[in-house]
Amino acid sequence: MEITDALKEDHEELKALIATVNDSDDSEEIEMAFTQFAELLGKHSKAEEKVVYDALIGTGDEETEMEGYEGYTEHMLAETLLKKLKEGADVTGPEWKAEAKVMQEILEHHIEEEEDEIFDAVENNFEDGEREEMGVEFERLKGEIQPA
Repeated sequence: MEITDALKEDHEELKALIATVNDSDDSEEIEMAFTQFAELLGKHSKAEEKVVYDALIGTGDEETEMEGYEGYTEHMLAETLLKKLKEGADVTGPEWKAEAKVMQEILEHHIEEEEDEIFDAVENNFEDGEREEMGVEFERLKGEIQPA
C-alpha cells in the first residue's frame, strides 16, 4: 500500500475516534475511544515522522523541507495537548471536554493540510515504488512503536 493510502486510513480512524470522544457523554465510551485514539496517534505520528517527514527534509528542496519541519512542529503541539488530556481526571468535565474539542480541531486542520500539501510533496518527490516502500516501512514502524 502506498504511503498516502496508509496515512489516509489512519486519518479516518483518528477522526472517528476523536469524534466519539467529543460526541459521547458516556465516560466509559469516552475513555475507551480516547485510549485507542492516543495509542494510534502516538504510533502514527512517530512512524510518519521517520518515514515521511525525514524523507521530505532530505530532498534538498527548501519548500519541501519546510513541509517536513512543519509536520514535526504540528506533531509536537498535538503531543503536548495529548499529554495534558492523559493527565485529566474527569473526561466529562468542561475543561477536559474543551481540551478534547481543541484536539479534534487541531487534528482535523493538520489532516486537511497534510492530505493537500504533504501528499502533493510526496507525489512530486518520490516514484510509485518508493511510495510503496514508504508505506511498508510506515506499517512496520507502527507495529514496533510502543504506546507512550
